[in-house]
Amino acid sequence: MRALCLPFFALLLLLVHTGAQAIVLVAAELPPYVIHTEQGAPSGMGIEIMEEAARRLGEPLTIELMPLPRALTQTIHRRDVLMIPTVRSSQREHLYQWVTPIIDEQFVIVSHRRFHPKPLQSSDLKSLDVGVLRDSFGHYLLKQRLGIQGKTVADEQLNAHKLHRGRIDAWVAAWNVILYTQQHDQLSQQHLLRGEVLMNTQLYLAANKAFPVKEARRWQTTIDEMRKDGSLARIGLQYNYQAPR
Repeated sequence: MRALCLPFFALLLLLVHTGAQAIVLVAAELPPYVIHTEQGAPSGMGIEIMEEAARRLGEPLTIELMPLPRALTQTIHRRDVLMIPTVRSSQREHLYQWVTPIIDEQFVIVSHRRFHPKPLQSSDLKSLDVGVLRDSFGHYLLKQRLGIQGKTVADEQLNAHKLHRGRIDAWVAAWNVILYTQQHDQLSQQHLLRGEVLMNTQLYLAANKAFPVKEARRWQTTIDEMRKDGSLARIGLQYNYQAPR
């Protein structure tokens, strides 16, 4: 009888071992942090940080790419998912579990030197056409702090091209997003003129409210270790990341 039971228990152990489900990472497409590639796996500074953290934790990781507005909504309604990269704000505070900051960033006003040769300030924007990514933190800053709706788009590349052609006067976004988009679309960074810094902030690893707290702390601890041992800085160098100054 014992001999007959042994294969059963071996099969049960195998099923338990292979039945562990991968952590689902909802990744908002926002280069250089999350980059959609035509072929192969997604890349980006945020993706590499999460993949290295998952490797250290021994956790399988499933990445789901989607536009920022959808990523924000999906994380609210889907249990047990993580999300990158998002800014922690009073508007979003109650919607997510904020696991840990992963990247320092700043939101700035930029203009094209040909059309606006002097740096723009927030007080200049009310009479200007301002490009901003829909539902982004830059959009929130414009609406809530400056009372400006802005001209919203679904992709920052549209803002880069509209600024280059003079179809918008200013562009509000995260500085590293602006730099990457200019470089990716072969638009000269020398034509960009930095204006007022609207906010220095951080991009977070967030989670659904139901994500297990104990598990979230494991990710927090691991990413903190990566910050201390220089891994975050090394990953940033690969994407020409510029820390807030």
